Amino acid sequence: MNRSEFLKSIIKRLHDGESVDSVKNEFKEVFKDVPASEIAEAERLLIAGGMPVEEIQRLCDVHASLFEGEVINDSEGFEMGHPLEVFKAENRGIEKFIDSELMPELKEIKSGSEDREKIKYLLAKLSKNDLHYSRKENLLFPYLEREGITAPPKVMWGVDDEIRAKIKFLMEKIDEISREDLTEKCDELISQVKGMIMKENEILTPLLIHNLTEADWKVVAGESPQIGYVFTGDIEGATPSDANAWLKGGSAENEGVQLGGIRLPSGYFETEELTAVLNSLPCDITFVGADDKVHFFSEQENRVFPRTRTIIGRRVADCHPPKSLDAVEKLIEAFKSGKKDSESFWIQRGGAFILIRYYAIRNPKGEYLGVLETTEEISELRSLEGNKTLMD
Repeated sequence: MNRSEFLKSIIKRLHDGESVDSVKNEFKEVFKDVPASEIAEAERLLIAGGMPVEEIQRLCDVHASLFEGEVINDSEGFEMGHPLEVFKAENRGIEKFIDSELMPELKEIKSGSEDREKIKYLLAKLSKNDLHYSRKENLLFPYLEREGITAPPKVMWGVDDEIRAKIKFLMEKIDEISREDLTEKCDELISQVKGMIMKENEILTPLLIHNLTEADWKVVAGESPQIGYVFTGDIEGATPSDANAWLKGGSAENEGVQLGGIRLPSGYFETEELTAVLNSLPCDITFVGADDKVHFFSEQENRVFPRTRTIIGRRVADCHPPKSLDAVEKLIEAFKSGKKDSESFWIQRGGAFILIRYYAIRNPKGEYLGVLETTEEISELRSLEGNKTLMD
């Protein structure tokens, strides 16, 4: 039996109720080291064999206990500000916060001191680890999935959501649950957070090192500020300014994308795909280039205002009646001069409420490229109330 099959059998036995200690001892007898890639393969085999991700997710903390100290962490030192160094430093910051701030306060609660507001405040600080998890889920997992490594991302994301839910529950119910329940649930939360840190450091990190290219890391670094960082403000080499300094060493263009007939900085399309996407937007769009000629319009089935393909290449001044020409020319001039960046108009026609918006389109240097017009019938949107979170 190969290692992946053996790991698969161990995790299944845990699932069937065997004690962690007995399985862990057998694991230590059989293995001297375990590459992270084989743990990923074992989880993939479990999912492929029909075990729901939610079941493997329940065992995540057991995995952490099982593999702790046994997994080969073949990560090497990276430059200051490298996304992986920042990611690992965040874990050190999270652990430091738990050990130096949250756990001492919990000890006070256990001894009878009822400062629940302080616990709520500390849980709110801990909830910022959502930024760490979000960068992992949205920036790192896609590269593993590109290489066919799908099981660890699914399991980790599920556990991340469990951690988020536990923090939210404790913050909302902190004044309603008993002191014993509060401390017990906080202990469970801390155990799960630390278990995820171990799994990230010893399993996820080697997978990232082996599967991400330098160009991939540049993309991660370039996109990370949109999500944000947490618990690294005082860690040398891992502050946001350190991350920004590392990024300046190269371009964050998505060099790894080679597919698609139309390549864009953030992805790619085939012509058929892009056409369908533009024609599926909830608003009609028309683009007039810097030459004041119509370059494009979307062809939704039920456009608010009809357009025909004969207008392509036509001067925008020739597309409007004389009475509105002056307003059109003034708006375009305001866009070109930089006096305005957008303008909105709305009209009511029968039961319809039509919103018309214009946007000046500029390149990163601020140079004028043209005008985008969007038109949408929004009477239904204006009537929305309350919340809708489930599909009909």
